[in-house]
Amino acid sequence: MKNFVKKLSYILMSSLLIVVVSCDDAFEYSPYAANVKSLYKDIGEKNRNAVIEMDTILKSEYKFAVFCDPHFNYDKLNEAVLSVNRRNDIDFVIVNGDITDHGYLKEFELFHETMKKLKIPYLTTIGNHDYRSNGEDIYKEMYGKSNYTFEYNNNLFIMWDDVFWESNKSPDWEWLENELENIKNQQNVFVVCHIPPFSSQFDEKSEEKYTKLMSKYNINLSIHGHTHSREYSEYYNDEIQYLVGNDIKDEEYSVVTVANDIVVEFIKY
Repeated sequence: MKNFVKKLSYILMSSLLIVVVSCDDAFEYSPYAANVKSLYKDIGEKNRNAVIEMDTILKSEYKFAVFCDPHFNYDKLNEAVLSVNRRNDIDFVIVNGDITDHGYLKEFELFHETMKKLKIPYLTTIGNHDYRSNGEDIYKEMYGKSNYTFEYNNNLFIMWDDVFWESNKSPDWEWLENELENIKNQQNVFVVCHIPPFSSQFDEKSEEKYTKLMSKYNINLSIHGHTHSREYSEYYNDEIQYLVGNDIKDEEYSVVTVANDIVVEFIKY
């Protein structure tokens, strides 16, 4: 009898172990998980370093692409990646926020698995949807700080987190103003943030503050997403150009050509 009980206990323990092991993926891909695997960490830093390594010769002209609001449309995002790869004339891609829909870990992973097919580096800004769930923590582990700068071809890119509502905090205006005050002799300066100042997330005071900063420092182009519609104009009649890219779901991205002048194209694919 004792041997039978011992064998039965062994069988039950083995079965329990099999159940626990088989549940690993279920726990790992819980919608609220934030345990970023090592292969997905520090992607932003690696990509910024790749851009820096490319920046060896001053070019008279170069191009970068802007993807906006992929959300969960990773099939359309994949088509955009393939479209850029076929061109062979774009130096890097900026994905301007809402790279996920709910801020889930699996969404971030699917996004990167799609974007890593690019032949060129990509850089990101954080969007309001990326703040959902544990998205802020996941974003930081994968892409680093939500406010950062980089230089390319004597151009300065100021990547700023301007999410108001979902972040439950105010954007870091002090950081933005400090970066603008420290502009050196770059040929062009681009400010890149997910939400345009004429969106409802900006109250009247914040909108005025942002536009005055753009005008004071004579920013060459203010680049946004969020609205899921296309905009490229001198929106405030202050000689500052605003670009809002259409969303990936509509099978469109923007290409910015930087030469003596800045030219924006909207690319259907």
